[in-house]
Amino acid sequence: MKYIPKLNDTEIEDNHRHFEERASVYKRKGLDFMKSREFIIGTAGPLKGRVLEIGAGNGHTTLALVKMGYRFTAVDNDRESLKITAMNLAYEKALDSVELYVMDGRSLTFADGSFDSVVMVNLFHHVSDVERLLSEADRVLCEGGKLVLADFNGKGMEIIGSVHGQEGRTHEDSGVSRGRVYSYLNGLGYKTERYDEDHHWILIAKKAK
Repeated sequence: MKYIPKLNDTEIEDNHRHFEERASVYKRKGLDFMKSREFIIGTAGPLKGRVLEIGAGNGHTTLALVKMGYRFTAVDNDRESLKITAMNLAYEKALDSVELYVMDGRSLTFADGSFDSVVMVNLFHHVSDVERLLSEADRVLCEGGKLVLADFNGKGMEIIGSVHGQEGRTHEDSGVSRGRVYSYLNGLGYKTERYDEDHHWILIAKKAK
């Protein structure tokens, strides 16, 4: 279902203030969300054609893609998260750059081969049935297309867990590893390269033609 947000200026401003305050908490611990996203996307090189982001969350990667000049489609199965993403985009006057959908990445409604690039950042630790997620990403990716995949490494998860712990919450961690993702893609015939950022592991995978 396409997500058409209904927003007002007050909530957009309030959301931006909260978004920046929370980002500052992580920055003080050494984790810069925007800088890490820019590194991940930059490592992937130019993303040509139709781009899909799976797991928009609160919009960190979405914003990074927009600020790098991309127009694309983003999905998340949580409507409240998409509203935060939409408010972040609205604050940057960039809401028209992204088509938002309420959609589970493990059951996409897009046709086979609909996209030239698929981006998933910090999603895997939320998903236990990762093979189903990757299977759907593979299905909607065209031949010769590119997967841009990343998630927190041990250092990153430690910081995330620390902040959540201070807030009296427990951060979700499915335990999905880079090796498991790499192994699955290798089985599908992808040519996959591994990279590292201070707080993330990264895989850039190209689908066979």
